[in-house]
Amino acid sequence: MASTHAFLTHWPWKSLGNFKYVIVAPMVTHSIYSFVTKPEDTDIIYPLIALLMLWRMLHTQIWISFSRYRTARGDNLIVNRSTEFQHVDRETNWDDQILFSWILFYLGYWGLESRRNMALWRSEGVLLMFLLHAGPVEFLYYWLHRALHHHFLYSRYHFYHHSFIVTEPITSVIFSCAEHIAYYVLFAIPVLTVILTGLGSIVALALYLTYIDFMNNMAHCNFEVVPKWVFTLFPPLKYLMLTPSYHSLHHTQFRTNYILFMPIYDYIYGTVDKSTDTLYESSLKKSEDVPQVVRIGYQGGRRRVQRETKE
Repeated sequence: MASTHAFLTHWPWKSLGNFKYVIVAPMVTHSIYSFVTKPEDTDIIYPLIALLMLWRMLHTQIWISFSRYRTARGDNLIVNRSTEFQHVDRETNWDDQILFSWILFYLGYWGLESRRNMALWRSEGVLLMFLLHAGPVEFLYYWLHRALHHHFLYSRYHFYHHSFIVTEPITSVIFSCAEHIAYYVLFAIPVLTVILTGLGSIVALALYLTYIDFMNNMAHCNFEVVPKWVFTLFPPLKYLMLTPSYHSLHHTQFRTNYILFMPIYDYIYGTVDKSTDTLYESSLKKSEDVPQVVRIGYQGGRRRVQRETKE
């Protein structure tokens, strides 16, 4: 695990346990108070921020349920292993990063003077966000990720993300607090740019955050979901969108496939795993693996169900 002595290894509210949602109570109270006392002056963005965070939780829960259903079926599995009990227990704090983003969005919007001029939709802002993500964000993430695999940073922070070979969608957000801060600094580049230039829009920001969550969750599934016809119809997409098997190789080989969502930088700097295409195609061809043995027991006061397949 990551060193307990590293700076910002844990979230500041870790000691609160299940009561951690109290940290967003002031923001919720402010939004409700403004709506009740001054409905004519209520800024609708504040409640929209809360709804966006609730959507992120629902979106993630959908991926969790879908992933465990597909894993139980056993078809198209990339790494043919069951998820360990310790893995499930370790990732119960996946919502910490949503609380963190809730605070950032609320304080950021509160501090921007031009916040009331934001449009519902602006096409040029969406295009600018895509270009900034494909350029600075993906490029800087690639080199940050490679730096995190250096022994000094890996042993203190990034090791925690690689604790288990088999990944689930929520593995995508299991990082130290310091790593999340670094990632949000990168994601802030397109967000703040379009806002400060007056090209920001409510829908665009929501779509960008949903895009990040979607790609993160998909990439950490232990089964292939991207059909081959997608790349056949549009071959350049191979350099613009990763697949679960692509990222799985990063978790099994460690020194390859470093990118965030766009493999183009792995191709440019020669860090694409040689078995990437082979694993992708073989994962799509794997048939359903019906469990023949199901173990039911109790661990830590909780019922556990683990599937096993006889060879």
